[in-house]
Amino acid sequence: MSANSMTPRQAAVALVAAMPIGVSVQQLEEYGIEVTAEQAQAITQEVLSLNLFWIFAAIEAHIPQKYQSALSELVLDAMEAGWGTTVPVGPAAWTAYLNEWQVRRRQYSRLVEEGVSPLAVSAHAAELMEENQLVKEEERRNLLTLLIDFVPVDTYGQLLEDVG
Repeated sequence: MSANSMTPRQAAVALVAAMPIGVSVQQLEEYGIEVTAEQAQAITQEVLSLNLFWIFAAIEAHIPQKYQSALSELVLDAMEAGWGTTVPVGPAAWTAYLNEWQVRRRQYSRLVEEGVSPLAVSAHAAELMEENQLVKEEERRNLLTLLIDFVPVDTYGQLLEDVG
């Protein structure tokens, strides 16, 4: 193990710490997106889903298979522990969110299997948010900019390079 290596628990903490946890109405306004508090909470859930998708993709790419499940569970446990407190999601229940996230994860996985870029996956997420009337059509470009800023795809892989 190198001097900079991390345990799986340390890696899970680092991954969750690197993930932007919530998107406020004020932050969305800074991106030119006008929403209600409820819409901001729903957008937060979608941003979390996209982040978790990329975290799990990084785990699959960088961690030996025999440790992937343990690290994945540690990440989900950390998210559940902060659900509704440090993760501002309003009235959404963790189990309902987790079920919805699995649906999103399958959608995003299919796109990646088809060879699309992370930006195209974000565009798909933006399209879903528009279809669910969380943002207006003319705000989609602004939402894509927000997703680039709030979904640090490269950071997740870099963090996992030090897991020993």
